[in-house]
Amino acid sequence: MTGAEVWAAAGDEDEQRQGFRSAFEAAPLTFEQVWIRYFGIGGECGLFEVEAYVYGSLNFPALERDLLAHALNETLNTLGVNCRRASYSRAVLPRADDGRSSTG
Repeated sequence: MTGAEVWAAAGDEDEQRQGFRSAFEAAPLTFEQVWIRYFGIGGECGLFEVEAYVYGSLNFPALERDLLAHALNETLNTLGVNCRRASYSRAVLPRADDGRSSTG
């Protein structure tokens, strides 16, 4: 993240979970494929915990939710799959005072 970006709230856990589930169900992937990528980028939860989170039986902290969303999105990008993407707990937006001129 650069100094020209700021974090802004994007939604609550249930909203993020529903978005992840919609993106996952539209994708030609298994939980195992997404979990392997999630674990590889630092996710700390097991496969069964991830499934429990996706189906609403377990809550995840924002960091774990974001790692899981990133794992799904990264896997879809790698495979060249054009479908819905999972959202993050926070959105990165450019600051109004980032020094860029709107005139070019």
